[in-house]
Amino acid sequence: MGIDCRFLPHGGYALIPATLSTMAWICILAQDGCDYARLTGASVQSLTSSKTIPYAEVGRFAYRTPVYFPDENAWRVQYSETCLSYDDDVVERDGYWKVSQAFSFLALVFGGGGTLFLWCSTCLVFGRGTWRWAGFEILSAAIMQALGLLWFLTGLCKEGGNSRCGLFFGSKCDIGAVVLWWASAVTILVKFPKPYPKPVLVVKDEREMEGMIHTPGAAGERGVPMGDGYPAPAPQRMPRGTFM
Repeated sequence: MGIDCRFLPHGGYALIPATLSTMAWICILAQDGCDYARLTGASVQSLTSSKTIPYAEVGRFAYRTPVYFPDENAWRVQYSETCLSYDDDVVERDGYWKVSQAFSFLALVFGGGGTLFLWCSTCLVFGRGTWRWAGFEILSAAIMQALGLLWFLTGLCKEGGNSRCGLFFGSKCDIGAVVLWWASAVTILVKFPKPYPKPVLVVKDEREMEGMIHTPGAAGERGVPMGDGYPAPAPQRMPRGTFM
């Protein structure tokens, strides 16, 4: 049995979960690793060894600090600069940190793999079991991505009692990915788009076509071949004295 490959065998409905999952995957890939949260409080001083820097943008793997512009009397982050690596002697990666990293990585793998698998449904026929399996994979990605938010419970966000990590670009993207993956999983699990029947091309035998062409017409006279292969009705004689 060969592979049944054709365009949208499940119809346009298959594009809905595939598109939602792709948008969620893009949300994850758009992060640069040091824009997950905005850190304020005592942890900023410990991280930067400076009492003047008001905040830092932190992530699971690196961080960046703002630069003071005297003309504007404001602190701004230069996003063209590279991120700074954490000093292991200053920052302790506790259990919440490591668990968050693990769940974030698994969400990227499960979500990305499920997304690519869903796009295969636009050209291959899936069975009901395969379709539901893809839905559970996307649902697992949503749950794991949500558990990645445990990073906000790390000691870095609680040091000194006044440190705080607020939502920033990376964490907001994670929340968006959770919502999109959840929506994609729901659209998969609530409905299975049945594949359309494969069109069958009927090719008639050459002798059968010849018999159709030479089939006798009305009144025992031979029919006249037509363009579509069927005989035309035989011409009828008009009675004498009849005018058209």
